[in-house]
Amino acid sequence: MERPEDDVSWSEIGDRLKIIGIVVGLLVVAELFYRWITYPNDSFAIYQEAITWAWYHTHSLIFGAESVSYVTTDGPATILQFTHASFIGSSMDPLEVTDECAGIHEIAFVSFMIWMTPGVSKRLKLRGIFVMAGVLSLLNLVRLVVLYPLAVSGCVENPGEYGCWAPMWEFHQFMLEIGFLLVIVLGWTGWYLAVGGPAKTKQMGDLNMRFSLPTHISQRQPLPQLSVVVLLLAGILATSSVYTLGFDDEAEQQRIEAEGCEDIISAYCSEETKQWDTISGKAWRYLLVSGIATSFAALKLHWRNESEEEE
Repeated sequence: MERPEDDVSWSEIGDRLKIIGIVVGLLVVAELFYRWITYPNDSFAIYQEAITWAWYHTHSLIFGAESVSYVTTDGPATILQFTHASFIGSSMDPLEVTDECAGIHEIAFVSFMIWMTPGVSKRLKLRGIFVMAGVLSLLNLVRLVVLYPLAVSGCVENPGEYGCWAPMWEFHQFMLEIGFLLVIVLGWTGWYLAVGGPAKTKQMGDLNMRFSLPTHISQRQPLPQLSVVVLLLAGILATSSVYTLGFDDEAEQQRIEAEGCEDIISAYCSEETKQWDTISGKAWRYLLVSGIATSFAALKLHWRNESEEEE
């Protein structure tokens, strides 16, 4: 009995499963790399401060400047305190924009998904990344702004009661655990359909060639403008990291204090060790990132199939 032409063979099914497995594996590796990079506290301090600044001024514009204030600390300016008559006595803690709350994780994840999509030109991928980054950044700011009315809604009904601001945290957790994931999946799916992804992927033929190892590596000659910009940024990042590890007096003092706390169990030594781990961890990670960025900016990977059309 002959197999109809439209039927998919077991070998084709195996190839598809292999590709899915490679993509999932790459996503897992990228996620683990991101977790390692962001292990030190305030890994994106400058961006976190920018998000906090935008949150503070947007909140002040909508709800009044008297309802929010910065909390002064020795670290980055990323902590805000809400103020409302119903919060008095409720033991409401200040809110901090950590690296997990900055939205970088979601932007990096969806960017990797878009970049891994086969059959779509690099120009369309870059457009999709920029659009999704803008959408996620805006949604993250909206998420932060609505925390205040949610907290007020709970505490107005039970003024001064501990935990009356629970609706705020419930929404916060929902967005971090489920909400942004839905936005990422729906956003990528919408982008893929909008750029004609299914047809483009089908036209590619053998997808195994898109997920093979590069045949050789060459130096970019001449360097495109984007590579020059990346190299400059990588140089700044590397210089800053080297300065922190080798020449910064404050960092050196922190290292000496942390080493002096070895084998000593105390709250003070725990904090000193944690601060040095954060300082050195950031520097070494930024040095690694600058090296990776330099490699991609200066070198070009050649694949077996380089027929992707630039639209």
